[in-house]
Amino acid sequence: MQQGARAAQANALQLADVEALKRDPSTEGRALIARKLGQSFDSLAVDRTRNLANGLLSLLVNDIEKEVRKALAETVSTSENLPVPVARQLAGDDIEVAGPILANSPVLSDADLIEIVRTNAMQYALAVAGRERVSEELSDALVDSGHQQVVVRLVGNVGAKLSDRTMKRVMDDYRHDQQVQDRLVRRPELPFEMVEEMVGVIGARIEWELTRSKRMDPEQAKAIMRAVQDRAAIGLTAREHGDQTLRTRLRELYMADELNAEDILKFLRDGDINSFEQAMSLMARLEPPAIRRLVYNQDRRYLALLCARADFPAPYYINLRMAIEMAEATVSPDGRELSYSGEALQFLQKQYERLRLDEMKVEEMLQDIGI
Repeated sequence: MQQGARAAQANALQLADVEALKRDPSTEGRALIARKLGQSFDSLAVDRTRNLANGLLSLLVNDIEKEVRKALAETVSTSENLPVPVARQLAGDDIEVAGPILANSPVLSDADLIEIVRTNAMQYALAVAGRERVSEELSDALVDSGHQQVVVRLVGNVGAKLSDRTMKRVMDDYRHDQQVQDRLVRRPELPFEMVEEMVGVIGARIEWELTRSKRMDPEQAKAIMRAVQDRAAIGLTAREHGDQTLRTRLRELYMADELNAEDILKFLRDGDINSFEQAMSLMARLEPPAIRRLVYNQDRRYLALLCARADFPAPYYINLRMAIEMAEATVSPDGRELSYSGEALQFLQKQYERLRLDEMKVEEMLQDIGI
């Protein structure tokens, strides 16, 4: 604790630093003062030292050297005491200076940011798109910029609010852009009316006819059910030994953020039930026996609980449910064939999203069934 206090004191701006600046007016010296001012600015922006802080701020924000202005911007970017005119000036500077302010400054209004997005190069909009919070109005301006990289960052930003109209526009304009679609399909507030279209997008990407036709080839259904039955028939000892090796490999992928809901669907599509169960176990943070109990139960609320626990976006949950139900129906004794209407998909979407966004409800329901 004492070491931390000493480090903070060493980084704080002191009168001695101002005197040193007079003796050493080099770029490096000014950049050091700019960084110290920025790190100390909130504590200095009080009655007794406010004039000193603002006086230095005015000098440094107009410094001829970019390195000095950059050091200042990096250290005052999150300050709530930064004067708005100074924030606007830094935000309109070269992107190396403006970037931290655009990405973080809480004193810039939506109107300030929208004006910057509309009148500057793509890099400025890219910085704004990564802000912790982005309003619907600001999101509209970012999409209006027409830059693919900006839209990718915006749609992938969970703190950005997008209206239904904007999401529909993004989906239509970037229908064949996998980067945009991958992020769009994972947004928790995906409108109900977009479900069928998004299911089609996923289906095209994983090359599974099920997601486009809402029907499953009988041979594929039988292969999936055969794999499930074979999995159940393997001796417990042999299964646990094989599972451990596979689980280690899948865990490495999961920790590297290279295992996602789309991989789960691919495992099921290919009849790789072992990988399917083990990957679900990792993503839902549940043991494999619990996974089997939830996935193969006739009460599909169990499957919804599992997918909510794994934080699956709704379209992936719907695909998974369709696959399992269609596989079971295709091999049933009565030979019935199952298909889904658009209304059914919307209903599943609505019910699942309510559950997925209520973490306490998910945990309560899992406890109620002994998991």
